[in-house]
Amino acid sequence: MPKSWIAANLEYKKAGYELLSYLATREGRLHATWLNPVDREQKDVSTQVVDNHFPSLTRQLPEVAWDEREIHDLFGYRPEGHPDLRPLIRTPRWPHDFYPLRTRSNIPPQWLDVEPDNPAKTVTGDGITIMKVGPTHAGIIESGHFVFSLIGENVLYLDAHLFQNHRGVELLLEDRTIEDVRRIVSRICAGDSVSHQTNWALAVETLARWTAEPPLALRRIILLECERVLSHLNDLAQIPAGVGFQRAHQLALAIKEYWQQGLKRLFGHRFLFDTVRPGEAAATTPDDLGALVRELRRRWVPWRRLVEAHHGFNDRMAGVGIVKPQDVTRFGAQGVVARAAGKALDARSILPLYDDMAVQFIQESAGDVKARFYVRVAELEESLRLLEESARRLRRWGSNDSSPFIEDPSDLSGRTVTFTESPHGLNVHDITLARGRVTRYHIRAGTYRNWPLLAHTVPGNAVADFPLINKSFELCYSCVDR
Repeated sequence: MPKSWIAANLEYKKAGYELLSYLATREGRLHATWLNPVDREQKDVSTQVVDNHFPSLTRQLPEVAWDEREIHDLFGYRPEGHPDLRPLIRTPRWPHDFYPLRTRSNIPPQWLDVEPDNPAKTVTGDGITIMKVGPTHAGIIESGHFVFSLIGENVLYLDAHLFQNHRGVELLLEDRTIEDVRRIVSRICAGDSVSHQTNWALAVETLARWTAEPPLALRRIILLECERVLSHLNDLAQIPAGVGFQRAHQLALAIKEYWQQGLKRLFGHRFLFDTVRPGEAAATTPDDLGALVRELRRRWVPWRRLVEAHHGFNDRMAGVGIVKPQDVTRFGAQGVVARAAGKALDARSILPLYDDMAVQFIQESAGDVKARFYVRVAELEESLRLLEESARRLRRWGSNDSSPFIEDPSDLSGRTVTFTESPHGLNVHDITLARGRVTRYHIRAGTYRNWPLLAHTVPGNAVADFPLINKSFELCYSCVDR
């Protein structure tokens, strides 16, 4: 007898598998795709929605709480037994019978004339203060609404309301041709653009049973690591800003700007949009790449010495915003946040693209802001090493690919789940094609798992610690609010 939906998923979780995707379809099917990080094998668990209801996994697997709330909002399928089925994406302005992924209708709904904000979950009692931050912020970041329950300076509870600018990317991608998809996927977010592009390219190539030759694989590694350097430079600049260490903040932003100008010069775009497509990747010369990395190192080393030597800065980060190992497991945390709390997963180590690169795994155990800061420092330097190694190998191989991509991919059909290690963690695309057109496209970025963990981590800290903790997580709004 086959195992139940809940039992089968729990079995993979207990066995150490990583949840890649939790997908709902218009036909009433649910798919949970698990990855064995040892042998790279994927396992799919599925069930049928009955009368728009299905058994919730959230009580046994808290990491899927948002997935199930999202399924409820977009499809109308109700996860029975879910402990907190408040709207995640929906607002009070949505018509009650409007579920955008349940039908293929492109007719925009008639929004209800009511206040748009969902009610917040707060702590009540004597001496409790409610403080709201956002959704509009004093900067150019995207919208996020944070509702704090405070007693004095201490945070008792944080209710984070994301999805303030939901774009409906997954519906937008449906029925698109392979060429049309490329430009949309490239712009899901600027922080993880190459990662998203690479996932899409790998999906098409997997369905075409086509494997990239070494020069193309090296060019993709170069683009992925260039993106990681850019993201980590940004995050390493923002953490000092969270404590008023303006010299470190401004110098790091200047280094980041130098790197972005170099990316524009080498690849044509400051955020590396439109640099990866099925069968292709933007190229630069090994000499130009090597020169860019050498100059970055010249600027980077003094900055690292500056922050390492500042005892006040290091003391301010220590012990703040501690993520516990059990919460990493419970929330399915990803990327720097997870590795700084002891999780031994960097998807580059299980991605065939990096098989010959011997990526050095970076890990800390303290789980605090300081650990997250120094994991990024070490990962940035590892990325620079990988860029130099890729340039050396590319010089030996040359730039010509010996195996051109298929001329007409319009016959491609099937479902595949692809992943990369983005700057924010394990980034997954679950894609189904029918005769070269998308029938379902589901995106689960690394930052998606970390937002609920951030809300869980902040209570117990002072409210003045929130900017520092938030910047040390440095999560993407756009990847979540896709």
